[in-house]
Amino acid sequence: MRKRFSACWKSAIVLSMMAGIGASSLAAGDSFDPLRKGAGENRVKLTSMERKPFDWSLLGELSDWKNGTAPSAATLDGKVVLIVTYSDWYRPAARALAIARKAAETYGADGLVVIAAHNPDGWKDAAKPEAPAGTTMLLAHDEKGNFRKSLLSVQDPNFYLVDRAGQLRFADIANESVEEAIQFLVSEKRDDAANINQRAADARRAREVQDSKTASLNNQNDLLRNLPELSFTAPTAQEYTDANWPKLPTDERGSTTSESHKITLPNAGWSPAQPPLTGRATLLYFWNPGIPASYEQMQRVADLMQRQHQRDLVVVGVLSDFTSLGSRDDKLTDEERAKKVLTPETALKRIQEFQTARRYDHAMVVDLSGSVLKTVTSESEIPLPYVAVVSSDGMTRWWGFIGSPQARGALDRVLEVDPGIQARRKAESEYLRNVKGGEAVSQPAGQTSNPPKK
Repeated sequence: MRKRFSACWKSAIVLSMMAGIGASSLAAGDSFDPLRKGAGENRVKLTSMERKPFDWSLLGELSDWKNGTAPSAATLDGKVVLIVTYSDWYRPAARALAIARKAAETYGADGLVVIAAHNPDGWKDAAKPEAPAGTTMLLAHDEKGNFRKSLLSVQDPNFYLVDRAGQLRFADIANESVEEAIQFLVSEKRDDAANINQRAADARRAREVQDSKTASLNNQNDLLRNLPELSFTAPTAQEYTDANWPKLPTDERGSTTSESHKITLPNAGWSPAQPPLTGRATLLYFWNPGIPASYEQMQRVADLMQRQHQRDLVVVGVLSDFTSLGSRDDKLTDEERAKKVLTPETALKRIQEFQTARRYDHAMVVDLSGSVLKTVTSESEIPLPYVAVVSSDGMTRWWGFIGSPQARGALDRVLEVDPGIQARRKAESEYLRNVKGGEAVSQPAGQTSNPPKK
């Protein structure tokens, strides 16, 4: 049956449920870090533009201003400026203008100015809504596309935010991060915005001092992170059967006909490399670079989960073929459309682009055949982002929408009761006791860490 995928992202639920996201995940010297779009070299360049003075002369590339005259550096001084590139004829980009207008209505009294730059094409016939009463929402025509080009805006819509100190604070952020980013910047004092880079530098120096004071603790942490793969007696099949696993997913009626399945991950197509799975649970999420809802916030959460459970859990992003969604009138360029038609080689390259631009710590693997996802579920429609929790014997123990109330509980339960995790922890504890005692550590002979076959 042809699979259909639906985007059902609920970021607030996911971020609060799936990980203890603290200040360590945020940029040094700042207290908000929005989700950014893009990957590869273009994303690296966009990030390098942040926290630097915005070039207001770029506004000279825009013409035919509506709802007011062209602004200047002087008129925008001390304001928070939301810039959106949009196209009235492209539905997703037209919706971005609605997001911008709502932002102007909500935060205009707090000093927010909205500048919406329309695509070179279609301006004459584009709807040109008035600004909400008492706000500044300016529309203009990027007739030659030079404004977009300067902002490295590849495809509408894209959002940019300039802070009260006139710095391009956030470049090309995801739609779902726009309002939260605005809330943060309008509440920020101008002096705090102006000193953001100095605070970041101070924070780095403070960390260096703290690191030097806690060298012994760091050494202990390094020892834990770099533990060798130890042999241990694998749990029996009966121990896995007897474990108090989480309840399997249920349908809308609260009943289930589903059952656990053995997951076999691909041998090839890993980046940076296939991680050790023995004695560990696995969290799989299924994504495709052409479907933002499958990865935009999921990958950041996945990375945090990997760091939080670095020894007990392996997080894997499974790049799957979602072309069964069907064709779309997406107005893509030939180059952009080609990126959606993936081969094993180009898919691996896309993974590496994401990992390079965003510095992810978790592993990813190419599975264009969709064999892993098909093993997890036979449903004809799944919500995105979609995950599967797999125990150390390779069996699925829960699967579904990551925003489900059962998602976090299922993962916690697996980490708690998995006999393979418990056996591996026991071996590691013994190893650490021997290391601390200065004893030579040898691997027990004749023991295996391979889980039993079902």
